Parts: sequence; C-alpha cells; structure tokens
Amino acid sequence: MKPLFYLFIFCFVTVTANAQDCLGMKFKTGASYEMQSFSAKDKLVGRLVYTIKSVKTEGGSTLINVAMQSFDDKGKASPEMAINYTCTGNELIADLSGMVLATNEAVKDMEVRVKANKLIYPKSLSEGSKLPDGELVAETYNKDTKMMDMDFKVVNRQVESKESLTTPAGTFSVFKISSEINLTNRAMGIPIRATFRSISYRASDVLFDIKTETYSKNEKLRGYTVLSKLSE
Repeated sequence: MKPLFYLFIFCFVTVTANAQDCLGMKFKTGASYEMQSFSAKDKLVGRLVYTIKSVKTEGGSTLINVAMQSFDDKGKASPEMAINYTCTGNELIADLSGMVLATNEAVKDMEVRVKANKLIYPKSLSEGSKLPDGELVAETYNKDTKMMDMDFKVVNRQVESKESLTTPAGTFSVFKISSEINLTNRAMGIPIRATFRSISYRASDVLFDIKTETYSKNEKLRGYTVLSKLSE
C-alpha cells in the first residue's frame, strides 16, 4: 500500500464546470443531441436522446458525463443509461458500454462488469488515415452467477473521404469512416457471433456521429441513424 503522502501527490484535482472546450468541440452541461433511427426502407423505428449531464476537468483531461435515453417508434422511453467521454487534448476517448448495452434487452436486469471499454478518435482526421481499434469486453451476472460474456470489437477503421452532409439538424462538413464490427456473446458457454460493416460520418466539432449506416456482411443496408436535433 502506498503511503498517504504519495496518494495525495498522485491524486487528480477535479474542477466542475458548466462548459469546456476541447479538440474544437464545446461541451456544455444541458446540451442535447437527438438521433433518429430508420430501417433500410426509411421507416422511423426509434430515436436516441443524449444529454450532457456534467463537464469537469481532471488531471488535465475534460470528462463529459452523458445520459442516453432510447425511444421506440411509438415514443415509449427506456431507462436512461450513462455514457462517459474523456477528451485529453490529443484524442477523444468514447465509452462504448452505454451504446452497446442499451440495445441488449437480455442484460437490462443484470449486473454488468466491464473489463475493457474504449473507442478513440484522434485530434485530427484526414483522408486515408487509419484509426485505432475499439473494444468493449463485459461480463453479466445474475446474483453472482455469470450468465454471459460479451466482446464487441470495432476494427479496420479507416477515413475514406471528406464530404458535406445535410440532416434535419443542419449541414455539416464530415469525414466518412468505415469500420467492421465483430460481436461475440457467450451465454452459458455457447458463443453467438455476428459481423457487421459500419459507415459513420463524423464532424470535427460535434461529439456524436452525424450519421451512421449499418450493413450486413454482404453489403446490404440494415438501417441507419441521423442527427435530427442539436441543442447547444
């Protein structure tokens, strides 16, 4: 055990703030983002609302706590889930857990123990650049009995091009990023695997992707989400 003196030396100083700027993005408490989800046939199937709950600095980084709530096509809301982002000044580190677990009904009443959780966006994007792989590794428990292992990988991430994209929230200058998503769930030792392809459109000054398209392995569109409202 480290002496108390060293604990004080290495302890981060935390300062709560209403707004912070980092990597050209402005993070403000109360800012909200609405994403609409559509089927491959352009039918509205639901929406996601993200709200920044708090912004603080810690150890030279900006920490952003976000509440995410999903709604079905009839407007029925699911419980809020927390997502955390860390902006270091050189990169934005996204928390994958809320995004993945919110869509998995099987784990909503279980204890989730996250072992790995990171998706990184570098300070600047450029056409042709490759981005680091992302991964979420988690275990789910029901009364201390492990029920399922989850491994969610985002690999082969590459910036394809720079484009202009218009959504109901406005027109944005975006980078088109392709990636492969590999999901493995092991329930009672039995693996269930799925592979998808994702195309996301990311602006340098907005926390969330402006649009995301999901494709099957044979390049068939399965659905997409678009930024429909932005309140900063």
